[in-house]
Amino acid sequence: MKTELLLLAAGKSRRFNGIKQLADINGQVMVCHCLSAYQQDGKWLEDIAFGTVILGANAKAVAKVLPITVNAYIAQSWEQGMGHSLAESIGVLSRSTTHVLVGLADQIAIRSLAIKALLEASKQHPQKIIAAEYQDKAGVPAIFPKAFFSQLSKLQGDKGARDILQNNNGNVIKVTMSEAVIDIDTQDDLLRLAR
Repeated sequence: MKTELLLLAAGKSRRFNGIKQLADINGQVMVCHCLSAYQQDGKWLEDIAFGTVILGANAKAVAKVLPITVNAYIAQSWEQGMGHSLAESIGVLSRSTTHVLVGLADQIAIRSLAIKALLEASKQHPQKIIAAEYQDKAGVPAIFPKAFFSQLSKLQGDKGARDILQNNNGNVIKVTMSEAVIDIDTQDDLLRLAR
């Protein structure tokens, strides 16, 4: 098995009124704070072979803060929405990659332990999609086997992988991750969290 991470950080975050990816979370910029869930001591978690942060809006500013261990890819179609960014970034995966772990760069409450649980479930069920479960639904972070890469590469607009998860319900194993529901869309979200 070879699992690669795609961390989506391409959006313009219109509702945020600022560069969301660079917002301060406990003294760390948000994109790096979220990346830290997939790493330990500056290295990828044991079952992650490699990781790419998918950029779009404010790409130059965001790329500057990324650790050197992380690949940055600027999605040409980022303005068309998350679906387009994810679809395009499937094309940057290494040919030998068997699984892709899709995460979001604004799910600030997720920790390494939760990501390890997804990776462990993927090892036990390599043919299945492994998805975080929160609010009684399957969502990202999620690990997709190669059999689903072609569906991911056809995503469009602002919809991420949720439709693929719903349409393949029988092939999805859910891992409870209530903290995945917390994401940052506005400055108010950030303030609420700081409190």
